[in-house]
Amino acid sequence: MADRLPTPTGTLRLADGRDLSWDEHGPTDGPAVFYLHGIPGCRVMWSGLGSAAESAGVRLIVPDRPGCGLSSFQPDRRITDLPSDLSALADQLRLERYWVAGVSGGGPYALATAAAGDPRLVGAVVTNGVGPLHTPDAIAGLYDVNRPVFEAAATGVEACRPIIESMTGGTEPDRDALAAILRAMPAEDRAVIEADPRMAAEVGDLRPAAVNGIDGLAYDLWLAVQPWGFDLTEIAVPVDFYAADHDRNVPIQHAVDQAALVPNSTLTVWPASGHFSGFVRLPEVLAALARTATAEREAPSTAGNSAHTE
Repeated sequence: MADRLPTPTGTLRLADGRDLSWDEHGPTDGPAVFYLHGIPGCRVMWSGLGSAAESAGVRLIVPDRPGCGLSSFQPDRRITDLPSDLSALADQLRLERYWVAGVSGGGPYALATAAAGDPRLVGAVVTNGVGPLHTPDAIAGLYDVNRPVFEAAATGVEACRPIIESMTGGTEPDRDALAAILRAMPAEDRAVIEADPRMAAEVGDLRPAAVNGIDGLAYDLWLAVQPWGFDLTEIAVPVDFYAADHDRNVPIQHAVDQAALVPNSTLTVWPASGHFSGFVRLPEVLAALARTATAEREAPSTAGNSAHTE
């Protein structure tokens, strides 16, 4: 486990006494991007983050959410509380401008940060991001692979604990469980794993996220089925949504619906792609973000909503 839980790049003591830990990848003089992990998860996601950041020339800053990985648990937190943590980290790093990106379950947190109004925030990116799940109808719209998890989570935090325990228990990744997950994946995701077997082991190894216990992870899962606490129509900064047309973890309709509500948004649909496309195509996502960030230094975008398929 030691090689999967490296010492964080830094740990910030916040004003309320909590610790916020983060990793950094890529050049320190590149556009700064806070990259927000999925659910359950932490800053230790995938060994390809470093090469993706380097190739795009982006300073990728990956924080642990409260109670995940090495960041302190925060009782009674809401999705809308994370932006203040990121603002404090931006202060610590002396960032004059930054972007925020969220993958999968990190998407709502990226959008909350976009809605919070920090004048230093240039824009946001969401890849295969989950939409609001605080109603029974929304949960019913999920595919079989995730619906039972979120149905249970909707009954309370305590119901989330055995779910998280089953995902994070043991001293080694459960290879039989990983094999079962692989068999259940759509062909597009299986092809990704077969091309890079490390990804299944790394993305599926959630022990680093639970190094200080599962309270924060259980709470993070419960928050996924709570109201977000902000209005997508009031987001002022540009938001680029990316979605996979064969994603069985997060239905593509989530991205379509969110992009329709955010005033200054784009939607890119990846054809013949599954949920893992959010990792595989991260280099091109970051490269596009870097180009846009550079352009917006001189001429902030005023484009409205648009969509296209690659």
